[in-house]
Amino acid sequence: MSETVIEDILREKIASSNGSIDFATYMETVLYLEKGYYQNEQPKIGKQGDFYTSSSVHPVFAWIFADYFEQYCLNHDLPFRICELGGGTGAFAEQVLDYVKKHKPDRYKELVYEFVEISSEHKNEARSRLSDHNNVTFHTSIAELQENGPYRGIIFSNELLDALPVHVVEKKGNALFEVKVSFDEENGLYELLEPLSDERVLEWLAWSGLTIPEGHRIEIPLSMMDWLDEITHCLGEGLLVTVDYGYQNDELLQPELRNGTLRGYYKHQMIENSLSHPGKMDLTTHIHFDALIEQGKEKGLQTEYFGKQREFLLEHGLFQHLVEHDNRDPFSEVSRLNRAIRSFASPGGISEAFHVLVQKK
Repeated sequence: MSETVIEDILREKIASSNGSIDFATYMETVLYLEKGYYQNEQPKIGKQGDFYTSSSVHPVFAWIFADYFEQYCLNHDLPFRICELGGGTGAFAEQVLDYVKKHKPDRYKELVYEFVEISSEHKNEARSRLSDHNNVTFHTSIAELQENGPYRGIIFSNELLDALPVHVVEKKGNALFEVKVSFDEENGLYELLEPLSDERVLEWLAWSGLTIPEGHRIEIPLSMMDWLDEITHCLGEGLLVTVDYGYQNDELLQPELRNGTLRGYYKHQMIENSLSHPGKMDLTTHIHFDALIEQGKEKGLQTEYFGKQREFLLEHGLFQHLVEHDNRDPFSEVSRLNRAIRSFASPGGISEAFHVLVQKK
């Protein structure tokens, strides 16, 4: 679906909604509509795409989590069952499965890997990538996991929540406005401020305890809240492990974030105008970790761990994967491995931007 067709769909939605749509509707359209950004065939991850993920840097990232998942299930008498949400093209799953098969063959025989991905293009690529593993089942939604009762095991996501649709609110003249999207022939797509009237947004703000400063805008993660409701309904016993970038409440209200955190990523360039390249550009926000933790508590999830990804990897054996060698080839496997470990461990490296949240039920 071309950018022009996406714009035509947006125009129709705007025209049928009294001249504007909220950002959640905009994001849902350009990211998740059939053949939208996450549904089309264009590369998204890696050099040819728009961004990198930790699992695209080196498999050692997945190895750490594989050991952590396996040990937790063993220690808590849980079936060795991993569900990955938003698994993309299957890179993380492949790295986990290959690692367990090689290093823990007896446990591999017990492992069930549930792969949840809404993109048919990604799912097809993952099926091909994971064809050597017959212990993988593929799903389109979380609901499919409950066919045999409450889920017991590990539920994991990596950079999933940052791409869920959000509403955007701004405080101006001591009043709250919702930032909406409109269109005209002269300006194309543009932002429009309308008095905040959405009851769910107002209720969420009251629940969160956030007081938005004058001139500040903030994203409201209603879709993330709905997602967590679905997870807590599905999960009977085990862990919810969330890896993503985000902030706590006091950070979200700092002056440097007065314009919010909604950004686009297009060909590895950060694009501040989130209305650019509709359907061709990734859109992300920094997630609200305090909201995720607090709502988790209300739904019966206990916080087991919350901290920087760097610290989590170090605490769970990152340096144990270092290999002593005298190979001078910088492109050798051991050189790549050790270089990746240094990158994950270094302050200011790739792990510095991400957090790991582990919640238990």
